[in-house]
Amino acid sequence: MADSGAKRELEETETKEFSPQIKKSRADPESENGKEEQKHTEDTDDTGNILSKFETSAVLSESAREKTIFVHGKISGQDAVVILEKTPIQREVLSQIFSESKLSLQMKNDIYSTYQLQAPARLNEIKTTVVCPATQKHVQKYQRQESFLLEETAEDYYSITLPHIEEQRFSLQWVYNILEKKAESDRILFEDPDPNTGFVLLPDFKWNQKQVDDLYLIAISHRRDVKSLRDLTPEHLPLLQNILHKGQDLVRSRFGTRANRRRPREDVAEP
Repeated sequence: MADSGAKRELEETETKEFSPQIKKSRADPESENGKEEQKHTEDTDDTGNILSKFETSAVLSESAREKTIFVHGKISGQDAVVILEKTPIQREVLSQIFSESKLSLQMKNDIYSTYQLQAPARLNEIKTTVVCPATQKHVQKYQRQESFLLEETAEDYYSITLPHIEEQRFSLQWVYNILEKKAESDRILFEDPDPNTGFVLLPDFKWNQKQVDDLYLIAISHRRDVKSLRDLTPEHLPLLQNILHKGQDLVRSRFGTRANRRRPREDVAEP
């Protein structure tokens, strides 16, 4: 089970966040795809830009409000989904943006004027997430879809929802890699090793770790018997309370945020 925002598997399953240095494949070396995915990573462009070989097939969805776009295509013949997201502006670099950027006047009316601002490359980053090789499930997930509000009974869950979860489930190898310290061990902020109430706490991919305004952490339980929120019972209260209290203590001591500035998420990774 992965609580408090851990739907990363559904949103960023087996992703490799783009950086100048290509990260080694996170695939389990013992899995049937491990060697193939690692070879794919090693065969990328020497410059480290795996997107230089990206061939766009379709824009799956986009949001002007959230400044994100989801693109389907291929990298070296393999299906891939690329997620582009504009990063927040940091107050620490405002003086550099103002002094080093180029301005082009677009409109001026009385005291109001608008410009096209071209910031220096180092201050104009786009967070990029690459899912490769992507499956049809990933493509369908990122496509724009209609949303509906439904009332679900316990009978509906066991007869409809649960079978759907089992049929459409993604791999949770990324969760097990973290718990077993095979990946992202350097990103873990806190761990309680208790097998029943313990968990690890680490930053979510949604957070660039540069400002606390959009602080986003994942708590991953050491227990592996919860598929979704519907599986939670009074038996799990000690686990949930442990995550809440120790997680809040860590956030307060590490990031200095007050309780009234934090909002828990009720996400659970679905195996």
